[in-house]
Amino acid sequence: MALREHAGARVRIALVAAQQEFVERPMTVAEPFDRGTARRIPLERIAADFGATFIHAEAIGVNADATRVVFAGGESMGADTVIVAVGARPVAAFPDAVTFGLPGSGDAMRALLADLERGAVRRVAFVAPSLAGWALPLYELALMTARAVAASGSADVRLSLVTPEGRPLAIFGGEASETAARLLAAAGIEFIGDTHVDVRPGAVFLRRDGRSLAVDRVVALPLLCGPGLQGVPSTPSGFVRIDGHGRVPGRSGLYAAGDAADFPVKQGGIAAAQADAVAQHVAVRHGAPGEPAPFRPVLRGMLLTGDAPQFVRSVSRDRDAVVAWHPLWWPPTKIAGPHLSAYLFGRDLPEPIRPHACFIDVDVPLTAATLPG
Repeated sequence: MALREHAGARVRIALVAAQQEFVERPMTVAEPFDRGTARRIPLERIAADFGATFIHAEAIGVNADATRVVFAGGESMGADTVIVAVGARPVAAFPDAVTFGLPGSGDAMRALLADLERGAVRRVAFVAPSLAGWALPLYELALMTARAVAASGSADVRLSLVTPEGRPLAIFGGEASETAARLLAAAGIEFIGDTHVDVRPGAVFLRRDGRSLAVDRVVALPLLCGPGLQGVPSTPSGFVRIDGHGRVPGRSGLYAAGDAADFPVKQGGIAAAQADAVAQHVAVRHGAPGEPAPFRPVLRGMLLTGDAPQFVRSVSRDRDAVVAWHPLWWPPTKIAGPHLSAYLFGRDLPEPIRPHACFIDVDVPLTAATLPG
């Protein structure tokens, strides 16, 4: 989307993917609670909407000079620019936990909610195994579970959230962290921070102080590993090394963006911002006017609580995040990206008024007077 916007007809684009659908993954967290549905759009349709060719294949690497993409079946295709956006590989951190994000985890969460409602489960720990990645879905799972438990009238349920973070949602800073702490407390969720854990049947062991929590079930986020692509310079954990424009050092024409890249925060809005930086640089290389802007991370988080969503935006470590109960960006999609947000939002609108590339940050509640265009 960004490359077509910045480069226009200067480039021919092929979208190669092992899967056939785009899934709005941040919204899958709401599905077990019947509080939202993730959009699922055929990639062939998206490619066609932006004048690209869709190729259904699994890319496993590039050749020595990064001029050919190698597929799992041994075939390959040529390109003068290759953009790696294959994502990270999620793996279960604990064998006895519901690892949200892996296949079947939505059904496992529905089963857990049913067990809580009938009293078969009373003690649940929500665990973040690592600081790397994106912890916000864990808070959403805990808060929406608490909401469901309260609505069902189940008694004597103990919910805990255990994380290596020193404070709730610490990545956003002071006010956002305090707000998250209040939401957890109001929902009756115990926050246990600044610790990694070991999980055994019936217990979560806190490495910080050696104590343990007796639990009936554990819900955890996955650990994220790099894709480890052949011929692509990567870190020891398999993530692709990039500079501020998404270029892979020492490999002309090779770029990376998103969760596959060596950036500690793995989040849709961050991936979209990286993609835009890559697209600008590629477009200028192919003759587009202007100076490409480097990637500048802005964290935008929509926290699903089981009630009204909480919006948080952080632009730098030196400034406290903005926290609000009204949208802080428009369109107010879960993935906040300059092109993807407008595309996803526009699909839900009638054809004559679908937006194209309208994405803005806002600081006041949106009304008829403040809505863009």
